[in-house]
Amino acid sequence: MPVARNFRKVWRFVSIYGVRRTLFKVLGRIRPWWFRLPQRAHAADILMIGCGQFGFATIGYFIHKHFGNRFVACYDPDPRKQESFAGFYAVSRQHEDIRDLFDARNVRIVYIASNHASHTPYVLKALACGLDVYVEKPLSVNYAQLRELMTAVRSTEARIYAGYNRPFSSAIRDLRQVISQFPQTPFSINCFVSGHKIPPDHWYRDPAEGTRVCGNIGHWIDLMVHILSWRSLPRRFEVTAAYSNEEEPDDNVAITFVSEFGDITNIMLSSRCEPFEGINEAIHLQYGDIIAKIDDFKHMVIWQSERKHTFSYWPKDVGHERAILQPFEGGGWRDWKEVEHSTLLMLFVAGMVKRRERLATFTFDDEWAKVASAVGGEESAILR
Repeated sequence: MPVARNFRKVWRFVSIYGVRRTLFKVLGRIRPWWFRLPQRAHAADILMIGCGQFGFATIGYFIHKHFGNRFVACYDPDPRKQESFAGFYAVSRQHEDIRDLFDARNVRIVYIASNHASHTPYVLKALACGLDVYVEKPLSVNYAQLRELMTAVRSTEARIYAGYNRPFSSAIRDLRQVISQFPQTPFSINCFVSGHKIPPDHWYRDPAEGTRVCGNIGHWIDLMVHILSWRSLPRRFEVTAAYSNEEEPDDNVAITFVSEFGDITNIMLSSRCEPFEGINEAIHLQYGDIIAKIDDFKHMVIWQSERKHTFSYWPKDVGHERAILQPFEGGGWRDWKEVEHSTLLMLFVAGMVKRRERLATFTFDDEWAKVASAVGGEESAILR
């Protein structure tokens, strides 16, 4: 029965995330008009764009956990979501016209968790106003957007932070500590992802939104780029795509990357059923004498020759907290060039999937040249 199933799901979430975060997840779904967070004094300076489930229950949760009601303004094209977010987080300003909010007094940081195609335009407006900005993945859904974004980032003193969270997870950070030496030897990485089963008319399937490559697979492309950058990032990949059904090529698909260094990475997204607890992922890695297994970011085992290291993480840590806190002291830090590289590789793969291509060669030099040629002049060198 639905009631019993929902109760089991809530109980399971409590065991994974704890009571408080589970409460935020539940309230983000039901949006009760009568539930309001208690007031906690803090200098409110955050504009929230995109008041859906992720903005409400993940970004909102971690901001409130550390700072209280720090949101000064919010916007969502869905009035119900905007009003429920504003009421819950004691937001003082809502406007039907988003342009009014960028110029609002006291706004210092913009958090963007809107639909994917709108990310870059919102970032450009925030940076043009001199505001620091945190943008959820993907940064851009096409080359034209990426060109504009890169140009804007290089022409402002405002800071930009990306919502690719897995590099901020405790498991990946612990793995980085164990792998302390980086000889020029190949990595082997395998990511098996049980993703959401989405309907045919889901907005992720809109080609203008970048498909599920930008919506989902980009996470693990970004993680691969992050890990390979510990040693040195290759400049060339042979990319292979295997589709279970070409009528829905981004649903059950395996993408394999082989670099000129001999690295091999396989990312499989499977969505044949709806995971009860949300996206579930298993990551295996080999590098030199190290073997690592990450079980849904709740457990990790690392073997290094005869030594064995075991890690457990509770609450489950996919890296959201450190990623979301990047604009603040105590948050994480990420080399921005990594994010640009992973975005370019993600767009290349998205293009392959849209065209149902099975084999293609990617080189950073060629792809950056495509971006730079659309700008021209002195700026083309900056974009490289």
